[in-house]
Amino acid sequence: MKRARQYFAALFLARWFVTTFALLALLSIVDSIGAADILPDGTGASGTLWYMALRLPSLYDRVFMFALFISLLVTLLSLIRRQELVGFVSMSVSPLMQAKALVPAVLLVTVASVVVIDQALPRTMSAIENWLGVGAFLEEDAGKPRSLWIAEEETFIEIGSQRGNTLFNLVVYHRAGRGMISAITYAETAVYVGDGWRYGAAETVPLREGASAPQTKWETTLSPLSLQKLGTSPRNLSMADQYRLSQFRGSGVRPSSAYRVWLLDRMTMPIAAIGFVFVSVPLMQQFGRRQTGDRRLIMGIAIAFGYFILDGVLKTVAEGGGVSVMVAVGLPLLLLAGLGIHLNLNAERVR
Repeated sequence: MKRARQYFAALFLARWFVTTFALLALLSIVDSIGAADILPDGTGASGTLWYMALRLPSLYDRVFMFALFISLLVTLLSLIRRQELVGFVSMSVSPLMQAKALVPAVLLVTVASVVVIDQALPRTMSAIENWLGVGAFLEEDAGKPRSLWIAEEETFIEIGSQRGNTLFNLVVYHRAGRGMISAITYAETAVYVGDGWRYGAAETVPLREGASAPQTKWETTLSPLSLQKLGTSPRNLSMADQYRLSQFRGSGVRPSSAYRVWLLDRMTMPIAAIGFVFVSVPLMQQFGRRQTGDRRLIMGIAIAFGYFILDGVLKTVAEGGGVSVMVAVGLPLLLLAGLGIHLNLNAERVR
């Protein structure tokens, strides 16, 4: 059984590498073409390659689980086509034992990928945002960054864009009693000075009698790094930042559920990976000489698309508080586990 585990692991790792490389290469080319409008004028081949390198962790995060499932299906497909699966079964290597043989390699790849994504993704996205501006990828209309809104106790602040320690096109709404707007400050820029942001070319328009005097500074504890993280998609943050911002109160741009859902998503990636193992192995049990496994492969791909569509929809709704975070993360995993149990029981009955 030890040799069987090594053989299964070697087959899986080889196919996982090829599948992941092919998907990343294709997506990197498509992504770089789509980003032509948001790259600075005069960006040559070297700049485009640098952009592609910075985007790799983000693309890897988005294709990893799909590539993992496809790699498992292709691994078992190769065993079917070479008639090796019949040999394993004749040696009493059941589908459950085959799954157990694959689990260590799958867990190794998944845990390593979680660590790489968690460490590399926030750094590369920060580099892209410093280069192209905060929110470069948050709008469907590329090149038009979305405003960043900050809610504090006495003010609402709309930030047009951020580059390093400088904010551009600020609109500050000053609140008085009962939450009424008493004055609005328009500032072309704001520079971080350690204990707040000093306005440049600012004008304060009073809306009520006794409104506050013209403002020259936005006093806040939010640093340039804090604002950058608040403006970044929760999925692109590290787990430490996701947890920290999920507990953040008094200021922010998203509900805490948006950070919790992606924190749990990353933490449960190994569980989802194990679920894919126990679904793919019994699904691909075909032993006839003329059976190529193509139909089972198509079924597996359909299952993958169904799972990821449901998973994506639930997480999107949970980000806004529409459904519980635990339901959004747990329901797809429970359905995957239930399907795996059903398929394994059927496979054991056939034997």
